[in-house]
Amino acid sequence: MFKKTCLTLAVLALGGCRIVSQQELADLKSPPNPHMANMDKTWQQSIVPQVVAKARPAAELMSALKAAKDIDSACKALGYRAQDENPCIFYVKVSGTVSKLDTASRSGKMTLSDASVGNVTVQIGPTLRGTQLRDGYSGASYQDFNDQVLFGEYSKNINSQAVKMIQTANVKTGDSVDVYGVFSAWDIPPTLPEITPAKIVHAGGQ
Repeated sequence: MFKKTCLTLAVLALGGCRIVSQQELADLKSPPNPHMANMDKTWQQSIVPQVVAKARPAAELMSALKAAKDIDSACKALGYRAQDENPCIFYVKVSGTVSKLDTASRSGKMTLSDASVGNVTVQIGPTLRGTQLRDGYSGASYQDFNDQVLFGEYSKNINSQAVKMIQTANVKTGDSVDVYGVFSAWDIPPTLPEITPAKIVHAGGQ
């Protein structure tokens, strides 16, 4: 009788088991971060509008930066950083004519001739270097993620959204465009640094 009862319990116990996939096991140990979901929506409704709203015309921004006492005061007044150990992120709008497209490497560049500040370099990918778009977004910070790897993946996802935007813009040499983007700086920059774009608008377009 004892053996029969034990066997029944064993069968019942096994009946409630199933094989768990590696992904499910990983999710149980470390639940997926909600910030990693709906990246299209986050990009369109949060990241891009924030950059556009905060972007200052290039000449205006550079003038204000040069007038600032130091990078810390400039960052508080004109930029953003989630942590003191990070470089400051500044938001800028550049308007001009595309004078050059360099697509020889995956880290492609676009040179924009802005009458107010001269030539400006803009990343066009398909590989975007850096984490400026992520670090300039005030809606999420490292504290919202489980680890550095996941935070890095979040940046890659944001950059992927930017690359899709750039490809959709289909910019050509000679085009007149407005570029809304970001750059990072540890100190007051003497000239406008390379920009990572969040939005590219053709003259007369959206």
